[in-house]
Amino acid sequence: MKRFKIFLAVFGFAACAASNPAASAGETVRFKTADGCEIEASYQAASSGSYVFVNTHGLGSDRNEWRTLEDRLKKKGYGYLSLDLRGHGRSLRCSGKPADYKTFSPARWAGLSADIRAAADFLKGRKVPQNRLVLCGASIGANLSLKAAAEGLKPAGIVLLSPGLSYAGVEAGAFLKDLGAAPLLLAASENDAYAWESAGYLTVQAKSRNLAAVFRAGTGGHGANMLSEARPELLDYILAWTGKLR
Repeated sequence: MKRFKIFLAVFGFAACAASNPAASAGETVRFKTADGCEIEASYQAASSGSYVFVNTHGLGSDRNEWRTLEDRLKKKGYGYLSLDLRGHGRSLRCSGKPADYKTFSPARWAGLSADIRAAADFLKGRKVPQNRLVLCGASIGANLSLKAAAEGLKPAGIVLLSPGLSYAGVEAGAFLKDLGAAPLLLAASENDAYAWESAGYLTVQAKSRNLAAVFRAGTGGHGANMLSEARPELLDYILAWTGKLR
């Protein structure tokens, strides 16, 4: 019952973000995953040599939740590729059949890291190497970003907004042992108890494995909802942290 309540709370945060009707900025692009899902995303090229964020939204949301971050990234000369994960937004076909996240089993949720790997392949085609990528995930998107890195992606850094020890069966802690050397930035709000406790625990575990990990307190809310120009502290910190990546 406790896990079910946590699921409902996280879903509520995500559904609120998904209700934003504004279309995401950037060029609309489409690509396929290795297992046949059609992914739609918004792409903004970076200034020469700058980082490109691969933004992965939360459960029940879509790429529109990243608008505040996208605006900041563009102003700084960074690029972005903001995904609609399979079964969300406009990414609703897999192998020619309808895909709806509401029907996903834990095994299918675990497969969504393939969407992030496909995003990296798309960017490779745009002459963006993996060492210029920053994986940025919110809620279950944070867990999936860790999973994609553990499966072999080698980004410059990984931003985890409101990660959870387990979202829809995707267990973040299981991926730490297989990460490369990419620095981690974890953030959660104290009023989001499960994510706050999970992010703190994951930070400690990452440091125990000699990973470069830093925890930052959000100013309220869950996932991408923590990013606000009204209270820009976390936005400012993410951009400053990115500027120090190598």
